[in-house]
Formats: sequence, structure tokens, C-alpha cells
Amino acid sequence: MKRVPLLAVLVFMSCLWSFSPSFAGGQELFLSKCGSCHRKGGQAPPVNPADKAALVWKKYFRRQRHPVDLSSKIAPQELQEIVSYLESHAADSDQPEAAVIPK
Repeated sequence: MKRVPLLAVLVFMSCLWSFSPSFAGGQELFLSKCGSCHRKGGQAPPVNPADKAALVWKKYFRRQRHPVDLSSKIAPQELQEIVSYLESHAADSDQPEAAVIPK
């Protein structure tokens, strides 16, 4: 009888993980908000999560190193989701993503 509640908890946690905004929503936001400029032939060179280590992404946005002011284009919550996505799929992560935006 203890297996049924444990199984229910595992299924519930699996559903939460798959709908986590840091991963699914973060990638969508990255593609729509960042990909509009960071694409081949765009205003900025293509960039992908695996282009940098997680700590580098975190520091880059925390120190506001982006040359364009993002506050008028990206809401703070959206930026947080994008940074979480970049960190989760950075070069030193377990799941690096190197070709989200084609170069």
C-alpha cells in the first residue's frame, strides 16, 4: 500500500518538472525575446546557452552587461526565466544546448 502514494508523488513531481517555467518557458522566452535580435543576419550575433558557463551567464545579467537596456523589452520575471534556462543549459551543465538559435 505504500507504493501507491509514492507512485502518485512521483507522477505529480514529474508533471511539475515538465511544466517548470525555468525550462520549457525559459526556452520559449529565449527564442522569442533573445532570438529576435540574436540570430543569423540579426542585429546581434547568434548566442546559445552552451556558449558560456552557468556562472558566466548569471554574472553577465546580474552585472547588467547586456549592451541594450532589456527592461523595456523583457519583464523582470521573464528575464529571470531566461537566465535560469541559460544556466540550466550552459556549457558546464548536464544538458548543454549549443544550437537553439542557428549560427
